[in-house]
Amino acid sequence: MMNSLIMEHWSAEQQELPGVNCIAFADGTVIILDIRTYFDPNNNERTMSVSPLCDTTIESMVKYNPDCWTMVDAWTSADYQGGKIIGGDGQMGNEGFIAFTDAEDHLVWGIFLENTNPIKKLSVSGNALIAINEHDELCVEINLENIVDIRMNYLG
Repeated sequence: MMNSLIMEHWSAEQQELPGVNCIAFADGTVIILDIRTYFDPNNNERTMSVSPLCDTTIESMVKYNPDCWTMVDAWTSADYQGGKIIGGDGQMGNEGFIAFTDAEDHLVWGIFLENTNPIKKLSVSGNALIAINEHDELCVEINLENIVDIRMNYLG
């Protein structure tokens, strides 16, 4: 079993993930996510786009920001492939996270989201993970077969 910084921080008494828009993997690799919100004043519609920005490592992030960690708290979970998908919040009210752990509660991957608000509902439909935030206004859809394929939509 590998022992990366990400695993150490996830397994600590207080679970932590890197506190930036990213997907963090158990082996220490990190994919930084570019999340943009657009507002159309003509119809008051907000839309979001999510795309991978670059690959890096947790060691590279910690080199420049040793305090990049953010504590996360689980609000909800759903069984998936013998493990669990967990959703919840970060340390600030605007933060959310989604993580997948195996049968031994070891982190497989964790997604930290700076501006979704806490994730309070999770469901798996086929290969799609549907996550809804605490205000029922934002839906995060993740393709579980290609984790960088993420869509975010405002509801209502």
